[in-house]
Amino acid sequence: MSDDPSSHQPTAADRHHVIQVRGARENNLANVSVDIPKRRLTVFTGVSGSGKSSLVFGTIAAESQRLINETYTAFLQSLMPSMGRPDVDALHNLSAAIVVDQERMGANSRSTVGTATDAYTMLRIIFSRLGTPRIGTSSAFSFNSAEGMCPECEGIGQVSKIDTDQLVDRELSLNEGAITVPGFAVDSWYWQVMAGSGLYDPDKRLKDFTPAEWEDFLHKPSTKIKVGSNNLTYEGLVVKVQRVYLSKDRDAMQSHIRAFVDRAVVFTDCRPAAAPVSVPPRCPR
Repeated sequence: MSDDPSSHQPTAADRHHVIQVRGARENNLANVSVDIPKRRLTVFTGVSGSGKSSLVFGTIAAESQRLINETYTAFLQSLMPSMGRPDVDALHNLSAAIVVDQERMGANSRSTVGTATDAYTMLRIIFSRLGTPRIGTSSAFSFNSAEGMCPECEGIGQVSKIDTDQLVDRELSLNEGAITVPGFAVDSWYWQVMAGSGLYDPDKRLKDFTPAEWEDFLHKPSTKIKVGSNNLTYEGLVVKVQRVYLSKDRDAMQSHIRAFVDRAVVFTDCRPAAAPVSVPPRCPR
């Protein structure tokens, strides 16, 4: 048998077709023609604006999705976004494409590909059957379990501290616009719930609040209240800011919300108190 590598028969993966792109002009592409091998990992590199996304997403993936949509019934097509044909002379040997876009999956810092696709649930079940948890029961493999989780940061690794004086002007009353948090302006929905809660006088300056009023204003947990004829849920200002703003990914915030969070909130690494360590006595020499 010859040892010449050129005489070896190619593997099945080497006898594949290629995706043929001819004359792509989508966005800033200038008559790009390229052959992309199938069953191979192909990486497109280049400076910003060179046309990587236009070729991959705007041309190849867009045409693949358009062809798939055409196989659906007219009724289903009417419910789906209309996709035009990309500006390209020819596309050959296309197959179904799964597009993982460049947008964030969600605001929750716990969101992963596993949780979004439900693959996480399947894996958790497998580990619960086969794995040996170091802490707690089999449910410790799930984020839905608090076993072993740091109670301070809930396992995220960061804690936040809010500067109250960046949320309010203590010299003003609620009716005078004491709350400076975005979305809490006078007559806004959040403001109406707080001002109409009956827990404090909206004409009273914040600096004159009693300790009980101040606690209710800032830290009262979610509570059902009646404002006029409406049954509403009241939350203290700090509680609501933490839920509405701090539970979201900072990079996904609008610019003015991000500026407020950067001004009012300090994020630090969580450093929970270490558990006492028992040191064995030294062996005598």
